[in-house]
Amino acid sequence: MVKKNKVIKIIAVVSLFGLLISLYSWLHNQGFAQGEFCKLDDVFDCDVVNKGPFSKIMGIPVSLIGILGYGFLFAGSIVKIKNMEDYQLTLFLLLASIGGFTFSLYLTALEAFVLKAWCLLCLTSQFIIFATTVLLLRMFLEEHKKVEK
Repeated sequence: MVKKNKVIKIIAVVSLFGLLISLYSWLHNQGFAQGEFCKLDDVFDCDVVNKGPFSKIMGIPVSLIGILGYGFLFAGSIVKIKNMEDYQLTLFLLLASIGGFTFSLYLTALEAFVLKAWCLLCLTSQFIIFATTVLLLRMFLEEHKKVEK
């Protein structure tokens, strides 16, 4: 069994990686970075996804939402490293990651069924939020067993 301390450090690292992917996607969305490496063909094209009609929600870039979400997960995981016994923080992180994962499923559905195009950066981010959610669920369930006793 992997120790909680190691798991939360993994979550911090992958959350930081997700934050960097979201930051790059935002810079690309705003025109400050090129996404040419991400255009493989008509199906795998970050421009279709990241600059298309669904790249903003109420005027807010989806990538900016990713920056904020991963930022909260990263900051929360750093606080958790400092206070490993904070069960409520684990619950908060789990709920935040479930929210991010649910939003990710919505975005994946848009890519698959509406845009019919995929963004490699988005797929990487979707994997990161899925892995983070699984790790936090496992941590929460282990902590919950201890709290019940």
